[in-house]
Parts: sequence; structure tokens; C-alpha cells
Amino acid sequence: MQYRVSMSTINKYNVLYAILVCMQLIACTAQQTRIPHGVIPESVPPTAEEEAGGKEIFTDLSADYPVDTSSARHDQLDRVFNRLAVAATVNPGDWQVFLLNAPDVADIRAIQGNYLFVWSGIFDVVEDEDELAGLLACEMAHGLARHTDPVEFNMASELLFGFTDVATSIGLVVLTQGAVNLSGISVTRWAYVEATDLDPVDRAYSDEQVEDMAEIALLILDQSSYSPDGLLQFWKRAGKDRASQKNVKLLIRKTPPLERVIILEAARAQLPAGYKTGDKAEDVAEKVVPPGGQATDSLSM
Repeated sequence: MQYRVSMSTINKYNVLYAILVCMQLIACTAQQTRIPHGVIPESVPPTAEEEAGGKEIFTDLSADYPVDTSSARHDQLDRVFNRLAVAATVNPGDWQVFLLNAPDVADIRAIQGNYLFVWSGIFDVVEDEDELAGLLACEMAHGLARHTDPVEFNMASELLFGFTDVATSIGLVVLTQGAVNLSGISVTRWAYVEATDLDPVDRAYSDEQVEDMAEIALLILDQSSYSPDGLLQFWKRAGKDRASQKNVKLLIRKTPPLERVIILEAARAQLPAGYKTGDKAEDVAEKVVPPGGQATDSLSM
């Protein structure tokens, strides 16, 4: 009699889930070196491999979101980024900054290869250029600190991935009676990266990385024409209620707004004497959100 497995009794997804839980408990990524206090990491031109990886992600995103290259908002974003780049002693030519037309998406993401993606919905959740500059500085800080590098796993995790790949492949062959064969595909590595938000675009950073980012971002803002207080103002407002948090849920990732405020306040205490507060250099115009129109130092609508 032919041996048959009832999928109503044994669900193949239960097997994958069990393996994934095991990976979350055991697998570990290689830890990055912490950034010293008071230091903005040096900008390093991306390698050809990093550029290729970033370009591939850009190609995928641009298929889903039109790329804005000529609007007032685009020009404003370009201007703000260039000011921050000067403050961080970064060569703007080493970075690729793109504005993606998506009014319902408020997000900013830096990925490998010095690519920086800004979804246009961000302009509807910030109140002035200080806040926009603050959020941009955070992603620049992640990139400068190499937090956007592809995830590396330690040796024990690599061995475990190999073992679970074999087990998963055998299990699926049995459960599907040979219909599914994952030989040669690192399914558990992929599942772990996806489940723990370690893929490039949806990267959720560790507590240590968020702390380093906060100090680097404030240092960049401190050297720029933008108020570092804008970043604190943004997250304090975002943490007021659930409705506010819902509007910026993609920016929150895994660090709640009020927790970010605490981290930023702690980072501010590490800044050198002479930390700037309030509005800055005279070249920054009045910072209000106009009802619409032109690209000025105020936010373009």
C-alpha cells in the first residue's frame, strides 16, 4: 500500500515554523564594533559589489513606485541632503538619493551601496525642514556606521543553517511526496532574515546600532544649519497617541517613539560642549509648512 501523508494532519508549514523558531533562538549575527563617542564615521565610496546590490534593490523599488526627479520636493530633498553631507564631510557624489512618489508611505531607508530612499509621504508627517533633516541624518548615520551592510552570521549559525536546510529539504520532499525540492536553496537563512527584519529594505537595527545612530545623527545636525531639536520634536509628537504612531509606523521599526526620545536625549548628553538648540544659521528661512507650492527652505507641499 502506498504511504500517504494527510496535509490536514501534518502541515508542512508547521515544520517550517518550528525550524524558524529554532533559528530565532539559536542563530546569531556577527556583532559590529561600536562607534566611539563624538565621532562621525568616515564616508567610504561603495564597492562595485555594494553598488550592484543597491542598484538591484532600486530597480525593484522603482518598479513599484515612480521616481520623482523634478518636483519642488525633489529639489528640496536634494538641497537638505547636500547640506547634511557637507556637515558630515561626506562626498554627495558617493551617495544615490531617490524620492519615490508614494503619498501613503512615510519612510526613509538607507541600504548598502550608499543608496538612500525617501518615500514622498514623509513630507506629510514632518512639520519643517529641521524634522526632515533629522530623519535624513538618522539614515545617513546608519549608512556611515555600516549598519546597512549585509548581515553576517557567526560560524555556529552557519553550521546550523546548513543542518536545517538539509532537514527542511528532506521534510518537504517527504511531506509533498517529491513535489517540492529545495536542494541548493538556503531556505532557513532566507526565513530567518525575513522573520527578524534583517533584509536590506526592512532592516530593524539592534539597540546598540540605534544608540550609535542617534549620536552620529545629532553630531551631523550639530554641524549643519539645522536644529538637532527638530528630531526630538518629531518623535515626541509621534509618541503622543496611537493615531500619531500609525502615521509613522514604518519609521518606528522596532523602536517606539518615546524610547527613541530617551535614546536621543542620552546621545545629546554625549555631544561636545556648545551643543546647538533652537533655530540655527541665518541661511535657513522661517520653518513653517506652507499651504502649497514652491521649493523654499520651508517644506514644499
